[in-house]
Amino acid sequence: MWWICLRVSFFPVFASLILACSQGEKTFPIIEQKCGKCHKASVVYQKDRTEEDWKRVLHGMKMRGLVITDQEEKDVMKVLTGNFLLKN
Repeated sequence: MWWICLRVSFFPVFASLILACSQGEKTFPIIEQKCGKCHKASVVYQKDRTEEDWKRVLHGMKMRGLVITDQEEKDVMKVLTGNFLLKN
């Protein structure tokens, strides 16, 4: 009988994990293309930042060798601030 209690108590945990995995993470082609060359693009989606923080991150990536046109940079910032902006 103890295994029934164990099953019941762990069911919500497993259900939430399955639900989270099945929903998937929204991705953006420009982020995948530009950020995903040096590291997994998923790290970009993990943390919201202020607009100034995103500018610093992008500047740092350019200093490390990111090749990006002015238009691509605008597109990246639009995605970042439109979807991963830290709300106060």
